[in-house]
Amino acid sequence: MWIAIAIVAAIDLVWLRVAGMAVAIDPTQAVTFCAAVLLSIVYTRLRPDRRIAELATACAQVIAFTAAGATLSYLTVTAKFPLVDAQLSRLDTLLGLNWLAFFEWVEARPTIKEVLTIAYHSCMPQVAVLLLWLSACGRFERIREFVWLFVTSLLVIIPISWIFPAASAWVYFDVVGRADAYHLADFNALRNGEMTRISLTQVNGLITFPSFHAALAIILIYASRGMKVLFPAFLVLNLLMLAATPTVGGHYFIDIIAGACVVACLACLRQLRWGTLLARWNTTPSHAAG
Repeated sequence: MWIAIAIVAAIDLVWLRVAGMAVAIDPTQAVTFCAAVLLSIVYTRLRPDRRIAELATACAQVIAFTAAGATLSYLTVTAKFPLVDAQLSRLDTLLGLNWLAFFEWVEARPTIKEVLTIAYHSCMPQVAVLLLWLSACGRFERIREFVWLFVTSLLVIIPISWIFPAASAWVYFDVVGRADAYHLADFNALRNGEMTRISLTQVNGLITFPSFHAALAIILIYASRGMKVLFPAFLVLNLLMLAATPTVGGHYFIDIIAGACVVACLACLRQLRWGTLLARWNTTPSHAAG
């Protein structure tokens, strides 16, 4: 994972230089990252404690890639590829899904809207709980699996969103005045060439298609599987997050489907890879004996 993170960070640095842009580091994020790296080194080499070492390493990797990935997602918007909102909306229609009707239904029910909003913004607290839980239970391979899916899903999603950018369903259906279109100022400033400094302290999610929020919801459910207390809670919370993604996140329904498909494909790929390695490992002794 560190190699993937380093490659993305290097791409960021080159792109920033070529574009004449700069990035402002989030001090809190930087301190937390340094602390996590220090703990990882201490509890791996000086005072071995695998639970703390695995947790600290995972936290450092998630923090580092979140910063590098967010920077890259901002830079891709400057490419100014044609917006595909009309095509995404058309795909929703072909699937028999009416985004505007769903938006109006949620808007008419304040309690449901509040629940969905809370669920939508619970993703990073969920990540923290998951990593702590898995570390306490000694599920180290599951921690690595989560980090791998987190990183690789963004590595797939960011290039797709770069080539197929969208302003959001809020913009397409002209309901910006009734929604918290938090990303729109940065999105428009980047496409208009007005933003030359990316602040990681105030970074917003600019990816519409595929939805990373949807991908992360699936990852959190998948990573918590088999955990008696955690899985039921995560299942409910992340199903609510998926339900919130169209209205609270301004995503088309096809964005959610695409995000879920990305994770499903990557999870299958990882399982097949490990299954192949395990099969080879199990067959090696018999060949040697023969």
